[in-house]
Amino acid sequence: MKKLFEHTSLSWIIIVAIIGILFEISFRTDSLFGLAFAAILIYFANKKSGTTTGMICLIVGISIAVIIVISTFFFKFILFCLLIFYFFKYRKKKKLAKTIKVETIEPLSERKMYRKQPFITNKLFGSQKVVNHVFEWDDINIQTGIGDTVIDLSMTMLPLGESIVIVRGLIGNIQLLIPYDVGYSINHSTFTGNIKLHGKQEKLLNQNIICYSDNFNDATRKVKIITSISFGDIEVKHI
Repeated sequence: MKKLFEHTSLSWIIIVAIIGILFEISFRTDSLFGLAFAAILIYFANKKSGTTTGMICLIVGISIAVIIVISTFFFKFILFCLLIFYFFKYRKKKKLAKTIKVETIEPLSERKMYRKQPFITNKLFGSQKVVNHVFEWDDINIQTGIGDTVIDLSMTMLPLGESIVIVRGLIGNIQLLIPYDVGYSINHSTFTGNIKLHGKQEKLLNQNIICYSDNFNDATRKVKIITSISFGDIEVKHI
């Protein structure tokens, strides 16, 4: 009941914040024109999804909208209230905290930890293309910021069973090239963009989609693909 009350209080703060910010902006002509311009840029970016022009328009549109919102007095006031709210919540939890005594034992001397650097790593800005590169296989788990990602899995020896590929990004396109005899499943989440599988393209808007290749059940080697991109397209292709 206590957690429900805290959750409800926070929800009301967020609702009041949104209403207050919109109310304040409605009396500022320059802010209204700015938001309208930002909306036009985001709409144009959605039409030009996957292009450099669309990406630039999207970044500029979102930046303008964010600057307008954070410049309002009500946003600063609500931010201050949230800081006070969490400060008192932290103080209360600290008072109720209990000391837990944990008995530990010395680790066995023969146990060792091995560490290796993955061939494919995170990239905040710019495109990353792993094509025509022979590399040792390790499950892929990377995050990208702004830029395209192309990974060719035909240049590595996939092990028997299921392999994992996880790619999370903000803005850009993702392309995965899968060997013809390898089955794959894909769990993709996006705010806006296209998904292209087996030559067929589908428009997605704030959706999560799960698909399987026709040879997934029978293939001895499988790739489980988990991707999420806020703004951009994804393509998975057998080669």
